[in-house]
Amino acid sequence: MKKLLLRGGVILGISALASKLLGLWRDRLVVSVFPPESADLVYAAFRIPDFFFYLLVGATVSVIFLPRLVGLTQQEKIEYMSSFLWGVLIFFGGLSVFGFFGVTYLVPYFASGFEIELQQRVASLAQLLFGSVFLLSLSSVFAASLQAQQRFLSIALAPLFYMGAITLSLFIYQDAFGVKIVGYGAIIGALVHLLITAGTYFASGQKLMFVWQKPLGAWRNFWPDFGRRVFNNMGFQINQTVDIIIASFLVLGTVTSFTLGTNLGHFLLSIVGLSVANSAFPKLSNAKHDYPAQRVILKHAFKWILAICVPASIVCAVFSATILQILFNLEGERLMMTQTVFFWTVISLPLACTLPVLARVFLANDDTTSPLYATFTSLFVATSTAAYLSLVYLPADQAILGLAIGNFIANSLGFILFMGLIWLKYERHHV
Repeated sequence: MKKLLLRGGVILGISALASKLLGLWRDRLVVSVFPPESADLVYAAFRIPDFFFYLLVGATVSVIFLPRLVGLTQQEKIEYMSSFLWGVLIFFGGLSVFGFFGVTYLVPYFASGFEIELQQRVASLAQLLFGSVFLLSLSSVFAASLQAQQRFLSIALAPLFYMGAITLSLFIYQDAFGVKIVGYGAIIGALVHLLITAGTYFASGQKLMFVWQKPLGAWRNFWPDFGRRVFNNMGFQINQTVDIIIASFLVLGTVTSFTLGTNLGHFLLSIVGLSVANSAFPKLSNAKHDYPAQRVILKHAFKWILAICVPASIVCAVFSATILQILFNLEGERLMMTQTVFFWTVISLPLACTLPVLARVFLANDDTTSPLYATFTSLFVATSTAAYLSLVYLPADQAILGLAIGNFIANSLGFILFMGLIWLKYERHHV
């Protein structure tokens, strides 16, 4: 068990590291190539389709797909996979079409503080990004099936091509297409992402069938379960969206500074936290309600997360300004604002990286209520505090500090609540 956890975690971790490095290059290009106004619109445009994708697909598919595979025959697994894929194709495909044609109505809710002209430019880029997230939604179903088979290599390679396509397109064609090249690159990258995961699925001997909601046992109580898991993820997506809305009302460049500081401050969340969580989740699901076995898995996961994240957090906090100057060549007010967010985020990084694993302990046992309460409580407190500090209490030149403190509260309070609920669960079962 430990070897499998390490093998999958290492492969996904290396992939996440490489993808993160490409993402840093992409962010450096966005900051250096585009003026502050255009950089802000790029990050605001990503938030709109990302909200729907991560709410309904990206952070939901694997955690609802994997536990329902337990106990199915090979034929039933193919039926379930096929039913799931057609459902995502129809449901999220329709939503993506709505988003493409109706994005102009969505932008005022996601970037309320921007001027009308800038909102129109956000809508134009977001239309392209809706196309990319539709392709990613299909790919995520194939990836979940491969994760269940513990085939991690293709899952590790696909994000590299996605991020690489965006970065290379931006690097080569920035002058020809302007900010829209980000959208074109995302579509190309998402298509390659889908080809890799789908190709590996079929190459492994799997197939698809034209069936709907089969086998019946795997789909029992699916929609209530899906709804609870969506609500569980909704808190984080709403928090991220509200933070961008708040930033759009602040000084020019705040959206970019907040995004850069938050993404970099959480740089080990995908490299370590999510990689270990995704590797551990199949084991946790197979050990459903076997709390002693799950506790062993959790301890191994924590050991690796904390061993890597604590030293990294200390180094990044001490040398935050230097790191930002090297990575993004920032200076002046942009450096100050980004450093504020980066510092407060990175000091809570070790706690943030444990949250995906802690959430999966509950989801593996079909408990979607406990993580829902913990997530909504922590993010409600964090978002409310950020809004009050940024829009009411702090002066305009320090308002970004409120958003930074909100990141710290979300990570810290979330960890405290999750750990408390897991301790109570183990105590009830005398683990």
